[in-house]
Amino acid sequence: MPDNRPIEEVRAEILALVREYAVRRHGAFALPTPAGRGGFAAGESTVPYAGRVFDADEVEAGVASMLDFWLTLGPEGEAFERELAAALGVRNSILVNSGSSANLLAFTALTSPKLGDRQLKPGDEVITVAAGFPTTVAPIIQNGCVPVFIDNDPVTLNGRVDQLDDAYSPGKTRAVMMAHTLGNPFDLAAVTDFCRRHDLWLIEDNCDALGSTYDGRLTGTFGDLSTQSFYPPHHITMGEGGAVNVVKNAGLKLLVESFRDWGRDCWCPSGKDNTCNKRFG
Repeated sequence: MPDNRPIEEVRAEILALVREYAVRRHGAFALPTPAGRGGFAAGESTVPYAGRVFDADEVEAGVASMLDFWLTLGPEGEAFERELAAALGVRNSILVNSGSSANLLAFTALTSPKLGDRQLKPGDEVITVAAGFPTTVAPIIQNGCVPVFIDNDPVTLNGRVDQLDDAYSPGKTRAVMMAHTLGNPFDLAAVTDFCRRHDLWLIEDNCDALGSTYDGRLTGTFGDLSTQSFYPPHHITMGEGGAVNVVKNAGLKLLVESFRDWGRDCWCPSGKDNTCNKRFG
């Protein structure tokens, strides 16, 4: 006999069974607190470093998305972009498939001819840190620019800002791209002052530092662009995923989206092609 129940009733039953399964199968991954989820107690509760922490809510949300069969950006992704931007206090957050792609996309957006005299071009020098994650440096090389390395502080593992002036070359240095190592912010006061004095782009690799603060302000909100990673060991995960944050300059949003979306000079959301009459320009 066919099941003639309303489709939402079937969906609700599936998700209820998913929650039951998640509790029984994955209960060990829930946040280990006496009070359960939401009851984190400083100094008492533990959160495993670089390990998965989730419970039935996350499993249900993942299955619910698959039931709707959104394989690309859809309502959940769009909501995540809005909520991430609001949480950080930036103008826009643009989802991509990884933090590494976010770094490449953020840097590549600054090579757009639409930026006029501020466009990054092959041969331009970019100051970065000698020892860090490879994909902080790779986008510089992939775009034909020249990484200029400063040393790491052996205590913080971040860049030695006292070497910035020595690394600067008038007419050649055009940007700074550095990461907040393992969530520990680099000296943003010194770096932002340096970039301001020399009219340089600043890209913050914030992949390890979601929620970190510097002088009471969230990291990822100081540069022109910043990046996030949602790989499982990070603060929150989408399974994979990453994001580019447009901090203030609204014009950078269109550039980031164009490079992400195969060169489309277009602001149309998925499924609403060419409402701006520019897609095929």
